[in-house]
Amino acid sequence: MSKTVADIIAINGGIAQFQKLDYGMDEADWRASSGSNSAYGVGLWEGKPGEVEFPAMPYDEACWIIEGQVALIDEQGSRKEFGAGQGYILPKGFAGRWITIADAKKFYVTLE
Repeated sequence: MSKTVADIIAINGGIAQFQKLDYGMDEADWRASSGSNSAYGVGLWEGKPGEVEFPAMPYDEACWIIEGQVALIDEQGSRKEFGAGQGYILPKGFAGRWITIADAKKFYVTLE
């Protein structure tokens, strides 16, 4: 059966959940939407300079840096930096360190 406009999910403040995160640095997340079985998530993250270690990602995450500068360091010590206007796919299973170099915002979509 094909999908119709009734199947379109609007992404707006009315369905969003804002939460202050507590992973060791000053950051917050605005979760705009997610699938009924958590198969996907859409949101806007923002954070101040800081660093945090994170375990293996349980999903793929597509990200677009809107403002600022961030870096990702893998468990072997390799580093990649991303700035405003750049995007990346963080693959399921990636573990390492997140560094917010300058006040940053990112739009993201998670996919399981």
